[in-house]
Amino acid sequence: MLCALILLSILTLVQNAARDTSTEQTELDGNGKMKVVALSDLHGYLPKPEDIPECDVVCICGDIVPLEYQNDDAASIAWFCLEFVPWSDQLPCKKVVFIAGNHDFFLEHIMFGPVREDGSRKCRTASEVLKKLLPGNNKGKHKLVYLRDNSVEIEGKKFYGTPWISDLSRWAFYMEDEELSKQWDNIPKKLDVLLTHMPPRVAEMGTVLQQGYNHMSDYGSDILYGKMLDRDIHYTFCGHVHTGRHTPVDYKADNWVVNVSVKDEDYKVRTYYLSVFEI
Repeated sequence: MLCALILLSILTLVQNAARDTSTEQTELDGNGKMKVVALSDLHGYLPKPEDIPECDVVCICGDIVPLEYQNDDAASIAWFCLEFVPWSDQLPCKKVVFIAGNHDFFLEHIMFGPVREDGSRKCRTASEVLKKLLPGNNKGKHKLVYLRDNSVEIEGKKFYGTPWISDLSRWAFYMEDEELSKQWDNIPKKLDVLLTHMPPRVAEMGTVLQQGYNHMSDYGSDILYGKMLDRDIHYTFCGHVHTGRHTPVDYKADNWVVNVSVKDEDYKVRTYYLSVFEI
């Protein structure tokens, strides 16, 4: 009964819409180089806050929700509000910047507003989605910043996030290549950090390096890599292919890319060292 009441309360909160812009500005104390820790593909795994290196920003590149909840919006929302948000607030950082992944169906579903009389639907911005989950003034009380094809500036450093994939058509945040290429044209020409869920096809970032099924298959995106080559992006963090290369690669004149998934292809937590990147 208590669980039912909690879920009902959360779902009631989610009905309260709030408007915001798609670009955010955040002012934090600090100077010099920013310290960033990046991870992806949590699938419900929330590392102990004391195991996260002290930093300025934690970046999470999608697939946050537990596997057992991914097809249940109510359970996903409950987990997000009761587990993920409190955990993120305990991390030894100032802000937690995250994007969605193909398992995060609830974030895609909240993205779309109710059907209008003409059959159309409004597409909510990332900030509006987060306000749906944390209504009223609650959004500003937490460390979370949600990005979906938009940017945020933190201490003068520009972060941009995009969740889309092109290899799994029945999953969340799927786009066909032609549409995806147009979407990724919106990535700014100069960035400090790009968060993507899908990896680019470069340096085995999207290659299954774990022995077994699909070993050495490369699911990286040529389209994404092409957009990266046409831009100045200091760091690109990605995930999706859990056992892609986890060593940072300088692919172009101090432009770096690294796969930061924390689980293997069997959804078991890997003992990857969480690096602190200086931006």
